[in-house]
Amino acid sequence: MKKKFIFLCLIFIGLFLNACASKNENFTSQSVSIFIFSPNIRLNDNGFLKQDKQKINLEVYKFGRAFFELNISDKICTSGVCYDKTSFNKKFFKNVYYDEFLEDILLLKPLFNGKNLTNTDCGFYQNLISKNYEILYEKCDEGINFRDNISHTSIRLLYI
Repeated sequence: MKKKFIFLCLIFIGLFLNACASKNENFTSQSVSIFIFSPNIRLNDNGFLKQDKQKINLEVYKFGRAFFELNISDKICTSGVCYDKTSFNKKFFKNVYYDEFLEDILLLKPLFNGKNLTNTDCGFYQNLISKNYEILYEKCDEGINFRDNISHTSIRLLYI
């Protein structure tokens, strides 16, 4: 009787642990070092960039605790406040860029469909100038350096 009870407990524990296991095979998580300096956000720390097909999540840690979180799906949420992508771009970047602008930066993709793209030995470089923005954007290996001189926004991201 005692052996049957132990056997049933082991089966229950196995089923419980299996039910709690993550089944998302398309989910990726990468540690990053991130520097953001803008009129609205200032941070320089390490964190994790997690992504799947529907969303991107950036968690930044200080002293081992998450203190900043940015979620991108159909909206962009930061510190529990959500904005549609156009409103977020206007608030954060002081400009209305295309909706996937921040996603392209976080995922190290060219901006504006590769406009003014110059390939380099380690990635690419873009110099984008209009009356609304003056962007210098560079991807080298596993990092980017973004600077918009008009909105005074800088982002440096390095995948560690």
